[in-house]
Amino acid sequence: MNFGRSPILLIVALFFLLFIVLSIINRKSSTSLNDTDRAVRTTQALTRVMNAETAYLAKNGKYAGHVSDLIPLAPKIAVDLTDGVVSIVVDSSGDKTYFVQVTSSVVSFSRSVVDGKVTGTCLQLKSAGKPYCTRTTSDVKKSLPAT
Repeated sequence: MNFGRSPILLIVALFFLLFIVLSIINRKSSTSLNDTDRAVRTTQALTRVMNAETAYLAKNGKYAGHVSDLIPLAPKIAVDLTDGVVSIVVDSSGDKTYFVQVTSSVVSFSRSVVDGKVTGTCLQLKSAGKPYCTRTTSDVKKSLPAT
């Protein structure tokens, strides 16, 4: 093909070449958290809360009913909440039972502890949560029985 006779083709070819070269040169790595990082931070937050609850029980003879009670025992819980990576809910009736839910955009964990026995479930919201939870949103039943 003779490009001398068709300067339009030459201009279009140069434009595409320039576009491709610039897109390769200007690639920047992201400094924000990716989904894998969020999944790791969610599991770490769950571990911190559960360890703090154990320490709170040893110190006070009962579990904490509020996240704020746990922060002096595990200050990184405050960092998790401030960073906006996770949402943490703690509920206790003030005895030897508590419920904790730690959720991010990648994975959600629910744990209940009754007299030291842990039960719980999780839900993988994105594939990056798979190493920590195999239950996916497709496993969620459309409705639950009333009883």
